[in-house]
Amino acid sequence: MKIETWLTPNAAGQSERAPASVAVVIDVLRATTVAATALSAGAKSITTCGEIEEAFAMKTAADPENTPLLCGERGCQPIMGFDYGNSPGEYSPAGVGDRDLVLTTTNGTAAIKAAEECEQMWLASFANLSAVIDRLVKWNAANPDEEGFARIVCAGTNGCVTTEDVLLAGAIIAMCHQRLADSPRFYDGPIELLNDSGAIALSAWQHCITHDGVNSSETLAERLKLTQGGKNLIAANYAGDLVDCGSIDVFELVPTRDQRSPARFVAG
Repeated sequence: MKIETWLTPNAAGQSERAPASVAVVIDVLRATTVAATALSAGAKSITTCGEIEEAFAMKTAADPENTPLLCGERGCQPIMGFDYGNSPGEYSPAGVGDRDLVLTTTNGTAAIKAAEECEQMWLASFANLSAVIDRLVKWNAANPDEEGFARIVCAGTNGCVTTEDVLLAGAIIAMCHQRLADSPRFYDGPIELLNDSGAIALSAWQHCITHDGVNSSETLAERLKLTQGGKNLIAANYAGDLVDCGSIDVFELVPTRDQRSPARFVAG
């Protein structure tokens, strides 16, 4: 399996921008966690956009009998006039079940747009980690000649690399190796890292396990408090979201793009 990694969309060089077969977009805190939560709660779809004005325009243009719920944040805070913010705990079956959503966030939806040059796009979080690994392994099995590659895209925070996304990228790489390899030694194969960003992410995840003692959802949530994204949420009085975003394998679905522009995701 060939994997390329972007530690942020801004950090990718021109040689790393060829169209990918699969893009796996990560915004642990909080957009991709919210997407998995909302679709698991029964939302029909999530359409993403970059600007607040776009979201309002989508609602205005929609069928009056099927208007979407507006969801998202700016600077960690809910947007005035929107139905929901960007906290996973807000998304319940009673609130979003059988509804279409429009989502715009500071970092996650921008990463989705930046990574749009791909055949397939999936959204990853710790909450659906194993489901994402299953999808990648199945995709790899369907490509025995190793045509194409998977790209892991970390959203980052305000254009900067952020630890929580890098840790999840490393976890995805490590778990794909565990599922596919005969040897515990990573560089014996069968994962081929196409750039050093993947090796950086893998090392960060391995350090997190061996030195930081992260071995459960509880310890991961504690580790997320130390990241820049975690500190931002704590400062904005959303410390409780770190528990939801650090919960591992809560959901069995993968938000899957079924429309490119504007990007729309359904349960896959």
